Parts: sequence; structure tokens; C-alpha cells
Amino acid sequence: MNSNFLKENFCFDDFFELSPDFMCIASHEGYFIKVNSVLMDSLGYSLGELLTRPIDSFLLSDEKAINFSNADLAVEAIPCLNRECRFITKRGEVISVTWTATPLDQFILAIGKKTIIKNRATEQGTSSYTAADHLWLSRFETVVRKYTRKIDLSLDIICDELAIGERQLFRRTRTIVGVTPNQYVRKIRLQIAMEAIQTGKYRTISEISYAAGFQTPSYFKKLFKHSYNIDIENLL
Repeated sequence: MNSNFLKENFCFDDFFELSPDFMCIASHEGYFIKVNSVLMDSLGYSLGELLTRPIDSFLLSDEKAINFSNADLAVEAIPCLNRECRFITKRGEVISVTWTATPLDQFILAIGKKTIIKNRATEQGTSSYTAADHLWLSRFETVVRKYTRKIDLSLDIICDELAIGERQLFRRTRTIVGVTPNQYVRKIRLQIAMEAIQTGKYRTISEISYAAGFQTPSYFKKLFKHSYNIDIENLL
């Protein structure tokens, strides 16, 4: 980090701290460089934790790698508008933040607005994600990753692994994340695909598709584009 660059270009500490929104400066490598107290207090982590851990590590597992270091922002230097990410606080709660980010030479300036996660739980007047919900979602993800290369992963297998009935599986998945179990499996597999891309070990869409458990490369490519608004060819 170039401290002189920061001093010369970001002399707005008062504005930074007085803002009611989340404000941060991030590196293209995916780390916070500077955060305001609103962001720090809401997430509940110390300044040291926020500055030394990758931003990905604070995101809900199915959204990792969808951060300020994404290809369309960091590489092509295109401003990012209204990108939503769900953060896990130190208390185990989940909050949704909509970011607007602008690349500035070596760094990225971002402003985020905290929003309420809309799901059946909140509609019924209860809290959004609890620590128990997050733990259950982590168990769900562990099962999907265990059977990563099993293209025909059935709900029966997931139910057996989680010791839950199919009706309960649908009810709990919809209540917590607002999607069906199969839709959530696809989200996790998309994350696995993004992780595979980042390793640099895979050179073709077919290889990544198979590694993430998708049935056909064409379907995977279409789903990837729809989910991330990025052509996967641009990442290979």
C-alpha cells in the first residue's frame, strides 16, 4: 500500500466518518484498506480483522468472490453500481449491503447501503438470519461440496445427509434464503465454479462445468452469465 497516495488522494476523514452509509477503500486483491466506523460497528469485527482478512471471508458462502476484485471492476476498471452482497457479522447475523464502487488507480472506493433481507421470516415479523440458520446453510453447502462431481445430486441424498424430510428441506430453505433447495444447490455450484476459475487450473468451460457438477457446458455458461452478469470466457 502506498501511504503517500492515500494521504494525497483521500483527505476526507470527516466525510468518511460522518457518512451514515458504509464507506471503504479496497484493493484490487480483495482486501479492505480503509473502512468507516459505520461499517466496522455493523459487522462487529475489529479494525485489524477487517484489514487483514480477504473481503470474501466476510461474505455468505454462496457469494464469495463477488466482491470489489471482480473482473469487470478491477481489471476493466468499470464502475460497479448497485451490487448486492450479504455479509456475515461477527455475531453470526446476515446483513445485505448494496454497493456502488468506483476504481481509482490502485484502489477502489465503495459506498454501501445496508438493506433488510426480505424472506418469509422477516415478512412474519421475526428476525432474518440467525446463527442457527447460518450453521444449517453451512451444513447444506458441505453436503453439496461433498458431492461436487455428482451431476445428478438428488434431494434424497441431501435429506439423508441433513437428517431432514423433503418437505422440511423445502420449507427451511425457502424460509432462510427464499429459494428452492435445487436453486440453492445451483448457487453453491456456481460458487464452486468461480473458485475453480480462480485456481487457474482449468482452461475450458467444459472442464469447469464438470468440476462444479453441471450437466452440460452450455447450460452452465448460460447460468453463469445470468447469475454474475459476466461472460465466463472473459475470466479464462
